[in-house]
Amino acid sequence: MWRLEMAWTMNQKDEHRNQTYEIQVGRSTNMDIVDSMNVSRGPLDTVHTMVWTSQLPLNCVDHSVRIRLISDASPSSSWSLWKTNYGEMNLAHNEIRMFPEDQVLRKGSTVMFCCIYPTETNITSMYFNNTEYKVINISPQVKAIRVENIKATNQYGVNFYCGKDSDVVLNVFTFPPDKPQDFRCFTKDMRNIYCSWKICRDTDLQVPLRRKYTLLISDSWAVSCNPESNPESNPTSCSFEVIPQQINYNITLLVTNSLGQESETYIFNITDRVFPVPERLDVTAGVLDSAVVLQLNGRFKGLLLVCQIELEPGGTIQELDKDGSDSMQHYTFRLQHLKPSTKYSTRGRCAVQGNDWGQWTPPRPFNTGLLVTVDLWRRIRNVPNRTVTLVWKTVSSDSESYTEAYEVCVSNSNPQRSVCMNVTQTKVELPLDIHKCDITVRAVTQSGLSIPSHITIPSAYTAEILKKKRIIGNEKGFQLTWTRDSAATCDYIVEWCMLGSAPPCNLQWSKVPANQTSLNLNADFKEGVQYTFTVYSCNAEGHRPHEKQIGYLKEQEPTQYPTLDSNPNITWSSVNLKWSFNEEDPSHAGFITGYVIKVQEDSEAGSDLISFKQYMDDPHSKSFTVSGLEEDQPYTFHLAACTIAGCGPETTATFRTRKNYYLLMAKISIPLLVLVVCCVCLWSHRSMLTFPFGILHLKALDLDEDLYEASEKIHSLRIEDCTWCDVEILDMPPTAAEKTWLASAEDLSCSFISPKVAPPSFLTPSCHLTADIYAATGLTNFTYMSSVLQDVSSEALETPETKATKQESEFSGFSSDYVTSVAT
Repeated sequence: MWRLEMAWTMNQKDEHRNQTYEIQVGRSTNMDIVDSMNVSRGPLDTVHTMVWTSQLPLNCVDHSVRIRLISDASPSSSWSLWKTNYGEMNLAHNEIRMFPEDQVLRKGSTVMFCCIYPTETNITSMYFNNTEYKVINISPQVKAIRVENIKATNQYGVNFYCGKDSDVVLNVFTFPPDKPQDFRCFTKDMRNIYCSWKICRDTDLQVPLRRKYTLLISDSWAVSCNPESNPESNPTSCSFEVIPQQINYNITLLVTNSLGQESETYIFNITDRVFPVPERLDVTAGVLDSAVVLQLNGRFKGLLLVCQIELEPGGTIQELDKDGSDSMQHYTFRLQHLKPSTKYSTRGRCAVQGNDWGQWTPPRPFNTGLLVTVDLWRRIRNVPNRTVTLVWKTVSSDSESYTEAYEVCVSNSNPQRSVCMNVTQTKVELPLDIHKCDITVRAVTQSGLSIPSHITIPSAYTAEILKKKRIIGNEKGFQLTWTRDSAATCDYIVEWCMLGSAPPCNLQWSKVPANQTSLNLNADFKEGVQYTFTVYSCNAEGHRPHEKQIGYLKEQEPTQYPTLDSNPNITWSSVNLKWSFNEEDPSHAGFITGYVIKVQEDSEAGSDLISFKQYMDDPHSKSFTVSGLEEDQPYTFHLAACTIAGCGPETTATFRTRKNYYLLMAKISIPLLVLVVCCVCLWSHRSMLTFPFGILHLKALDLDEDLYEASEKIHSLRIEDCTWCDVEILDMPPTAAEKTWLASAEDLSCSFISPKVAPPSFLTPSCHLTADIYAATGLTNFTYMSSVLQDVSSEALETPETKATKQESEFSGFSSDYVTSVAT
């Protein structure tokens, strides 16, 4: 339909050199030149040939060819006669004929489509892939269109028709075969050889138009790889039987279709291409282990085989070696340390030693059996009788499993005996003697007895008081560490109460390997709750306490009140507080670090100011003396216990300081003592003292300066307003006898009575001094006044003219420090 082959004979005269020919191709009866070419041919060919490919199917119209010889040295020869290849336009027909039809064409090519009409016609358009194209007039009866770069089509092809009322023809555009990729051959059992390859591009055409695959084995025979069972598929593998006694193979793969052919060759030694594949894999599942058997069948005699299995999850791999044989072979593997009631999957593969591995078998899933274990612990009580409380937790690999009962067995060595019992609870209390004994507990389930749990109860011993180590938790829990016990031969046990150190106790425990000395506990611990962790070390004699640790996940403020003593030791300036408080109480919300004491003075104004605050860092000290208080004043004391998180509720009590009776007695006794001394001094001269008309002038007595300062600090002596008193002043000069007697007085201790001084008259408007002296009854009332005017002897000698002026200035500067009256 497309190719026109032409042949001609050479010119014998110029046989020793190449000859060049010009060839022309004409179309239709008009001999329209559609192609012209020059070709060169060698001198030794007797017949020259050439193939010309037409874009227009040769069926559409007549095609004629002529040829001539051209030369550079001489003129060209004359043209040969036209040789015509006749088309179908001259055949009688009554319907439109279309070309090409039902052809497989190369994608990307340029093709001309023609319509041959029975008679002359004049049309302007034709259709390809439902698209209108402009008509090319080939002849009055033949019309054509030209379509360039046609794309690959599906298996049904692309349509072409001459008009909307004409028939439709289909053509397929595809590509020639590609060279096969990754062409390899191997054997699984030394009985058959399998070859495989990859297809880069699939044509997806109908069966008659598909590619054909053929294996050429060592130029001996050909094996068709297009299976009759599924002719519509494009094969990617093919097999044939092993040739006996043949080691080396040369395999060629041919791929052909109507557009061309491709091939690929593979040469190999069959012993290098042996990749055994087990034909069967069996699993016998257990509780904690399982058995896997690989079954291998083939002619492997003389080869060393290696097989392996893989377990998922976990990725565990095991291998076994065995000499090959020509009979059935089995490889048995043991999978250990599996989890009960767990789904696993295993697969296997084999290889000849030194070669690559063969393919994995399909995964084989299996489930391990049910496992029930008992986690056992105990608590020993020695008072009033020695007993052991056994507690345990059942751990099942299947949440839906049911435990019917528990078997508890106690074995004693002295005397030697064993007793077993069945219980339905997870706790039992048993009596003990002083000797060591062994206890085992097993769960009774529907599938039988569980693995026994064992514990040794040590013989009676005097327990050592362990010092409690304080710890603080973190956001997640507690990080426990302890010192290593060199005598420990089995697991440590860490015991604690989930509800805290205070009763009741929800006992919990955790096992730690003997080579570890730490445990990270992330249980549901609560803030403000004290937990006690007891670490037990273990040896052949059983478990014994090793360390004890107490701590809080997070400390909080105390919630309990200290109790203040209602009868403290109180003085006029201090209060000795005493209280009671159990700082070791495990119900506290934190470790007690000390106390805070606040003192509040209760005044008439109702002030709430805290005048004193004291922190005590010793939680064991429960007394404190508050000093520096005022006498006879009420004080409110606040006491609270503290942790590192803060202080708790306050206990409040009010106490009044006592009166300072010692200072009061001093205030009374000192003037009395002065009075007594004066009386004693005057008593020896009582016969000489007469005061019928005299004036007694008493100088104000001064208290000791230190006593005055002390009284001012404690405010026991206060300046008070004078009560009303009468002072009578008589201006009578003394007689000569009185002057002489006063001047010659030998008792100098009574020097506070001045013979020269009379009370000045300017004291009249102030608080006055009155002395009522009767010779018969003695001194009955004595009043003194301290003044800044201590010595007035010079004023008494002043003249009457200056006395009035001096009196006014002295009165304006007068001040009294204190006034004291004593009545006898």
